[in-house]
Amino acid sequence: MSSPRAPARPWLLGPIADLLFGCGLGYALVVAALIGLGIAMDAMRGWLPFVVLVTGVPHYGATLLRVVGSPEARRRHARPLIHLGVLVWALFVVSLFLPRLGAIFITLYLTWSPWHYTGQNYGIVMMYLHRGGFVVTPLSRRLVRGWFALSFALVFFNIHNAASLGDADPLYVAAGGYRFTPLGIPEGVTKIALLAVSAALAAVTIALFLHLLRRRGAARLSPVVALLASQAAWFVAPVIIGRLWPGLYGPRGPAALAFIWAAIAHSVQYLWISLYYAKQSGAVRGTARATGGYLGAAVLAGAALWIFPAFVAGPGAFGVLPFESGLGLLVASAVNVHHFILDGAIWRLRDARVGDVLVSGSSPRTEPEPPPRHGSSWIGRAALVAAGCVAVSFWLVSTWEREIGERRAVLSGNLERLSIAARRLSLIGLDGPRIHVSLGGLLARHGDGAAALGEYRRSLALAPTPAAWVGIGKIHESQHDLASARAAYEAAISLDPKHADALDHLSQVWLALGGWNEAISMGYRATLAAPDRPEIRRRYEDLLRKISLETEPLGGEEIVVKGTAYE
Repeated sequence: MSSPRAPARPWLLGPIADLLFGCGLGYALVVAALIGLGIAMDAMRGWLPFVVLVTGVPHYGATLLRVVGSPEARRRHARPLIHLGVLVWALFVVSLFLPRLGAIFITLYLTWSPWHYTGQNYGIVMMYLHRGGFVVTPLSRRLVRGWFALSFALVFFNIHNAASLGDADPLYVAAGGYRFTPLGIPEGVTKIALLAVSAALAAVTIALFLHLLRRRGAARLSPVVALLASQAAWFVAPVIIGRLWPGLYGPRGPAALAFIWAAIAHSVQYLWISLYYAKQSGAVRGTARATGGYLGAAVLAGAALWIFPAFVAGPGAFGVLPFESGLGLLVASAVNVHHFILDGAIWRLRDARVGDVLVSGSSPRTEPEPPPRHGSSWIGRAALVAAGCVAVSFWLVSTWEREIGERRAVLSGNLERLSIAARRLSLIGLDGPRIHVSLGGLLARHGDGAAALGEYRRSLALAPTPAAWVGIGKIHESQHDLASARAAYEAAISLDPKHADALDHLSQVWLALGGWNEAISMGYRATLAAPDRPEIRRRYEDLLRKISLETEPLGGEEIVVKGTAYE
């Protein structure tokens, strides 16, 4: 099929808007401003949901508006929207009860995400080449496609390394086995693969630029160069810098930061091109009011898509799984995987409808729309708007209470504010075990052991966590109920065999009970679980010194200590 004729005007919304929102210049300016102001990107994590509400959420909503905005669109996209959508959400439901399947689902989502972002950048580069009058030959296409594929390969090998950050960063991990699970590519293989891919990427970069500059002036290629730079900033730089200077990005590492900020930049880019398409297709008039209405509708639709599955499956309704214990990652997986499928169907430049708009700058070839029906249709629209407003309200309350009512209240020891946050989060169906553990800790600090035990048990009723069992164990230990304390710490260790606090406290309990062999074993395991905590190391060494002064055998067997290890 012949490509659509390139328009006289190569830009979509204009050079400034295109470079800022579509080609990544705005992303670079924001990151530079944060660095210049000395604001760590990771320190903003608590407020990122507000940013996501006006970027990521409407980008999902824009897809929904595109595929359900007219009867013709619903007919054309029925297979990815309904048939494949049912499969994705069925996988979501089953994953609520099968954590291993959920881990596979989450891993699929987090692996597909950088490929999806890469595909969007690739498509926009091809669009600009066509709009700039560049004759796209098979060699041109192969070079561009190869460059983007190699940049993704760097991310793939890095995140599926055996020592992937997915095992440590809370962005990828929840309780109960819901976590990103890397393929476990050996470190040696990963290093060789990254070196080979980096060399190939450097060679393709040189070949691509030489090829493009021979056929078109640099000015017409500015959006292409900016998009290649954006792709490199999102994925190539974090991998290379993270490998060469692993401490540069802070304790959470470059993978998490790149994921969060690349997702925001990708969403802004998506909204930019979706808005252009909506205006060119006639779905949105060119007025500021119409544009605001479109973006507002996208926010409402996107928020509903995220909030209601979490509410229905969470403690507020069926109570299958708390949001922080895996439900949040599963909702993200279902929403994104379905979004990836829909995007693959609606944004193909080879589709005449899409090519007419994005390449030729003309109106799309569509079937005539049926006349609008009146009567009860406004009731349906009002109901959808109301549902979207409820979802946005839930999102705002959740973000505010998580940051102000929970995190900051815990840091300041504000028991009253934390209790308010717990009630509000429970009302919107986002109750979880963590906030009750925090309440139990503050109550115990205030000397109210009975109330603290109640909060820890509420936490366990929502989802069993080591932190709740450790809190219960500490209260029993303070009450000299050593048998109950031992049982609580053992329950924590059964959930997480490397939980340093549980191992450390259990070591002290066994010492008090006279079980010196067990005390040494637990203390040694605690030092292995937390090598960066000197207080645990000191308690273990004190334990060894104390036992070295005793000569009585225990249980008919001598305690043998070699160096600092127990055998």
